[in-house]
Amino acid sequence: MIKLLMSILSALVSFYTLIIVVRILLTWFSSPLGYGRVYFFLTRITDPYLNYFRQFSFFKVGRFDFSPVAALIALSVLGNVFHSIALYGRVTLGSLVSFTLAAVWSAVSFFLFLYLLMIILRLIGILLHSNSTRPLWMTLDMLLSPVLIRITHLFTKKPVSYIHGLLWGFAFLLTLRILGGLVVERLTTLLYRLPV
Repeated sequence: MIKLLMSILSALVSFYTLIIVVRILLTWFSSPLGYGRVYFFLTRITDPYLNYFRQFSFFKVGRFDFSPVAALIALSVLGNVFHSIALYGRVTLGSLVSFTLAAVWSAVSFFLFLYLLMIILRLIGILLHSNSTRPLWMTLDMLLSPVLIRITHLFTKKPVSYIHGLLWGFAFLLTLRILGGLVVERLTTLLYRLPV
């Protein structure tokens, strides 16, 4: 009976996660007024949960609000806990830490992939001699520059050209994504097997 209940709760968490993702994506692509009743229904069932995470100021970095990412990570961990109880009848501390680490790495990995894509797009723009004052390129430069400056400062204190910064940033982020994925995979496997 408990396993069935946990399976149902796991499915509900997955469904709610999907609803939150749809709600977040809708805010990226159009104004809320363009969606009518569907959008307002989604906000009514997702905003109370999302607003809980929005109250923490450390999720806001400059103009960016990472509280939806934290909300999705929490749902991912909760869904995995329910799923583990449904399969094995219990959750250990090791498996809980493993779920949390995997969920956090999933979010970090997504952002690394996003930045890698932006770097590739920007390099293509430079290679095609596209006008740098277009809004797309200016937005990409605004998002990439702070990250690229920090990455290049890890290796040299001297200023480097923007193209070199893009190439160094790409190499660093790709290496971080590959090695980080391998390390997290090993750690989550070890943590999950802990008997405690």
